[in-house]
Amino acid sequence: MRQVNEKQIETTDNKLTFEVAIKKIIEYKNFFLVLVRERKEVPNNIIAYDYSGNELWRINDIVKAKIARGYDNMEKKAEDLLEAYCELGIIYEIDLDRKQVNNKKYLR
Repeated sequence: MRQVNEKQIETTDNKLTFEVAIKKIIEYKNFFLVLVRERKEVPNNIIAYDYSGNELWRINDIVKAKIARGYDNMEKKAEDLLEAYCELGIIYEIDLDRKQVNNKKYLR
């Protein structure tokens, strides 16, 4: 997997093209995460792909918010742990193996 430009990623089998810019990519052993973001809110904007380029899930599949919100940032905390920073000031700690929220912190 490699990022071609601000809106494209090449995988072993596919070329992924996004409508908005790629802000960040985090690689894990069996998949990678893409954060797409521009100045305005992009809902459900953390997406997991396998290394062939197949979409596995989106952040709201795990967080299960009634209204899908956008995320400003994401950080890899361990090989099975992600912190996702919601625009509303909530930090979600996500167990990627179990695909569930372990904890959430409020910044406001």
